[in-house]
Amino acid sequence: MRDFEASFLRLLEKLVNGCEIHINETGTALRYRPGIITGGSDIEHECSTSRAIGYFLEPLLALAPFAKLPLEIVLRGVTNNLDDVGVDRLRTVTLPMLRHFGLDEAQLNVRKRGAPPLGGGEVELRMPTVRQLSSVELTDIGRVKRVRGVAYGAKVSPQIANRLVDSARGLLNSFLPDVWIYTDLFKGKTSGLSPGFALSLVAESTTGTLVSSEVTGVAGVLPEAVGEAASSLLLEEIRQGGIIDSSNQSLFLTLMALSPEDVSRIRTGPLTPYAIGSLQLLRDFFGITFQISSDAADDSVLLVCRGVGFKNLSKRTT
Repeated sequence: MRDFEASFLRLLEKLVNGCEIHINETGTALRYRPGIITGGSDIEHECSTSRAIGYFLEPLLALAPFAKLPLEIVLRGVTNNLDDVGVDRLRTVTLPMLRHFGLDEAQLNVRKRGAPPLGGGEVELRMPTVRQLSSVELTDIGRVKRVRGVAYGAKVSPQIANRLVDSARGLLNSFLPDVWIYTDLFKGKTSGLSPGFALSLVAESTTGTLVSSEVTGVAGVLPEAVGEAASSLLLEEIRQGGIIDSSNQSLFLTLMALSPEDVSRIRTGPLTPYAIGSLQLLRDFFGITFQISSDAADDSVLLVCRGVGFKNLSKRTT
């Protein structure tokens, strides 16, 4: 078992009452007995710097709606890295898209930035509870009408963020004029323990669809290359024709499975290996299978399922 996996188990212990975790002496086998998801406020957790905070946040977005109390938690660690979804992507795309499931009041505030390897970032998540999720019908992609973005820098020159913006706009303005990328510079105590920079882009369509891309800078890579890579990834996400981008497939498929006993539909781009693994787990745990069909006109995939009707028994109906 790796350090970030143990850190996630400690996080679960803070949110779940009555759970039991048993790990064998060699750290190669785990037995977990779940308890009641309590949620609550004034919860803090120090995340492992081996993974970004997004690694710990994603499961909370599926668990917290079914907690006994609304969740207010502060997580500290790395806010952006190459392997996990960044906090900007979660804040600007994932949480707003959760409104389709009836989660309207979810908030994520970035208090401090934390670049790898030392981290030092801090974010606050607030998630409401619901009695039951809503079924979704997300099939109309629409046309992209504007692109917004955030170029952040911590403990680096302000020119780094400007170079990120210029290189990204240089590519995106060839396709549409409404492109605006904000610069978000952190200094002093709010800049974390390591220098770093990243670019997060969001494309909004005429039907309210949000798809995104994100690239984190690393040593030896110029900001211009990061900006061009983020723009190219965003255009690829748009070309694939999904209502959600590839980073959100697994979460949304899980929420669809937990939705009421009604039909839910969603259109995505080509399924990622992570999403395929999630479909297999949903089949094993809930006995639910998705009807999957591809669109010959583009690379999009239509997924249809009937939810299991999972309910939050801790939340009153009145």
